[in-house]
Amino acid sequence: MSRPGKRWSDDRPSVEAQSVEAPPDVARTDDEALSVDAPSVEAPTDSPVEVYLDRLLAAAPGSPRDVRALLSEAEAHLRDATAEGVKGGLAQAEAERRAVARFGTVRSVATAEAHRSSLPFAALARRVGVSGLLLGAIGGIAIGVSGIITAILGALGGSTFIVDISPGSHLAPSDCARWLANDPGAHSCYQAALSDWASEIVGFRLVAGVAGLVALAAFYLVRRRWTSRQRFETLPAPVVDTIAVTLFGLAGAWMLGLGVDWLAVGHNGAGQWLGAAPVALALGGYYGFRLLRDLQQAPVASS
Repeated sequence: MSRPGKRWSDDRPSVEAQSVEAPPDVARTDDEALSVDAPSVEAPTDSPVEVYLDRLLAAAPGSPRDVRALLSEAEAHLRDATAEGVKGGLAQAEAERRAVARFGTVRSVATAEAHRSSLPFAALARRVGVSGLLLGAIGGIAIGVSGIITAILGALGGSTFIVDISPGSHLAPSDCARWLANDPGAHSCYQAALSDWASEIVGFRLVAGVAGLVALAAFYLVRRRWTSRQRFETLPAPVVDTIAVTLFGLAGAWMLGLGVDWLAVGHNGAGQWLGAAPVALALGGYYGFRLLRDLQQAPVASS
């Protein structure tokens, strides 16, 4: 280590000159000048407490507020234990190491915090139920919208475009009697069957859409009542969005592939799948965008 006088310019008095000229009550030795004036060239070692808190921050579960509370509590405990150790004659680093050892490993503290902050089963069931009600309502409304699109496709392409039935299909006489009774204007059992099945495909989807609207109204009613009681909670947004993009995305891709395949081979009924695929894919894209936004806004744990 160089002497302090060497880092000053030549026109300044040296340390030796200062030690001669200074009064006895302010004179300092070279070692004292070195310890006060010169910065240490040795890299300081990381504080055991600081290292422990950094690792605990990366491993701690829960919301940001919960993590901050855990770190504040842990740091206060470790600082108090360190201060007691220093009072007992230990060096600072040794006192910190002993405080950390007594506090417990990062894994054990993080595991204990996870168990402490885990949701009760009733609260978890309530979140799952509310989130399921919302997704079910959206799915029902989507089916209803697909019924409207399918009806339009049937009007444009004919009943055979949305009904999987061919002229050579075997139709039971009892069914033909029922279909012809419900559609007196039909000229054949085949035409009556086409009309009946097309009405069922569209009608059942419209009923599902109405059920979805009822479920959505129930969701808002539950939210209003439980919010006033501070009991309304859903699953975390990334969880809901992941479930939604998976269900709607896979369903939309499957129905689109099925519709295109049936259309390519000239199979009747392709329109019933092509009428539903765009709605499911649109919802899948919407929730996929939300999921991407959730992941971009999620805090990144430092390692």
